[in-house]
Amino acid sequence: MKLNHVNLTSFDIAADQAMFERYFGLRCLAVRGRGLAVMEDEHGMVLVLNNFPRKRGDFAYPVDSDVMHIGFIQETREAVDAIHARLAADGWGAPAPRNYHGAWTFYFKAKGGYFIEVSSPTLIDRIGTGDQEPASHVSAASRARTA
Repeated sequence: MKLNHVNLTSFDIAADQAMFERYFGLRCLAVRGRGLAVMEDEHGMVLVLNNFPRKRGDFAYPVDSDVMHIGFIQETREAVDAIHARLAADGWGAPAPRNYHGAWTFYFKAKGGYFIEVSSPTLIDRIGTGDQEPASHVSAASRARTA
């Protein structure tokens, strides 16, 4: 099974669309007025940004980044630092990367109200195997071992 899309409420679709294009390489597939943008990454995963005030009611994102966020895995610590440097240069105010949950990572708040994590791969223990491997590179064989 493959994750097809993520749909996020954004309180500033234009700013978030520009951020995802500039820093994370997503491309815009469609825009519907000021209420919807559909974007795609190089692997075909679709990110939908929506702003439908009548549908969201009094919805608000949590104030803590550990509660609700989306994450972008980078291959190296240096790649995390490079994205952080670009964000900082453009005034995003992202806290400096740090060692956190076994990875080099930082979180920042998107203009749309949700948090984004940028992280190097995290080593995780595969259930029942004692093996450790990067969480972003879980192979079919290791998934079969844990089934």
